Amino acid sequence: MIKSLSRVATALHRKLLPADSEVGVMPYLWLVYLGMFFVHFFFYDPPAWHIGLTLFGVTAFLACYFRAYWVTGHQTLKYIAGICVIGSLMTLVNPGAGVFFVYASAFASHVGPPKQSIATIGAVLVYIVLLAWLRELPAYFYAPALIFSVMIGGVNVFQREMAKKNAELKLTQEEVKRLATTAERERIARDLHDLVGHTFSMLTMKAQLAQKLFDHDIDKARQEIAELEQISRSALSDVREAVTGYRQKDLASELANAKTLLNSVDVAFHYTVQERTLPAHVDSALAFIVREAVTNLVKHANANRCQITLEVEGNQLTLAIKDNGNSKQAPEGNGLKGMRERVSQLSGDICFDCKNGFNITVKVPL
Repeated sequence: MIKSLSRVATALHRKLLPADSEVGVMPYLWLVYLGMFFVHFFFYDPPAWHIGLTLFGVTAFLACYFRAYWVTGHQTLKYIAGICVIGSLMTLVNPGAGVFFVYASAFASHVGPPKQSIATIGAVLVYIVLLAWLRELPAYFYAPALIFSVMIGGVNVFQREMAKKNAELKLTQEEVKRLATTAERERIARDLHDLVGHTFSMLTMKAQLAQKLFDHDIDKARQEIAELEQISRSALSDVREAVTGYRQKDLASELANAKTLLNSVDVAFHYTVQERTLPAHVDSALAFIVREAVTNLVKHANANRCQITLEVEGNQLTLAIKDNGNSKQAPEGNGLKGMRERVSQLSGDICFDCKNGFNITVKVPL
């Protein structure tokens, strides 16, 4: 039974709102304001034609309301006009019909640029005033309609513009990342070309020379082959050093990566690092420890706060990593063992504490 109702609700939702709509279920929640229209019926006994006209008007309004989410630009104007007409008709039976004009103003943000949206809200406000004046409608009608049309319509215009700005900013950030990735690939390709291009050219020439010397001078050919081996070993060493350099991480980049990762999983992350140039091997080891700690936090800690501090007093460096997760004392895995081994290579000390979260304290002499 529940599954059947769920399938019906899903099918109805797909009929009422477009699949790419970013508002989710909010359009259904916003319909709660229709309650302002029905309040008036509790204060008198409405005749049958009032009830019939109300049912017709509300049905027509819902059709315009949900259809307006499927269009943008000037096409929205016809649904705004339709809602205003329905609101005007409903004033015949209920002064609470001013709520319909608030809905009309809310859709003004879909019309176009802010100037056009504000002009649309202004037109709705003018229509409300003229309707109230011509029909001599009470303040109960025009006062809430004017106030809430300005408030909700203006807020929707502002939010829509902010959403556009955020989308543009996201595209800009993605473009910067793409360009940075392209530049890094080009740099690696250029470095490898400069590194091995000349070497392979030399290897080719030596191999060709050795092949020619085989028929005339065996000893010279053997010398060329020996030089080939030496050059190839040297090239292999250079390539390994280059690859190691590309793979190596520093503490600053790991902290930046940690901030991006933790913020993406709703973990509040703060770090304080004392400005000081660290030896390369110390910087690399600390970067590894930060990476492992952050990885363990995301996988196991179930924390929502994390803080990292790095202080240097005299010739001793202290790195502290703290979170408020629910980690418990357990046998050290490969990650924690790797941290301990790296700190040991630096003649330092590392401590793991599971009280009030998981805390890692590293002390390394400089």
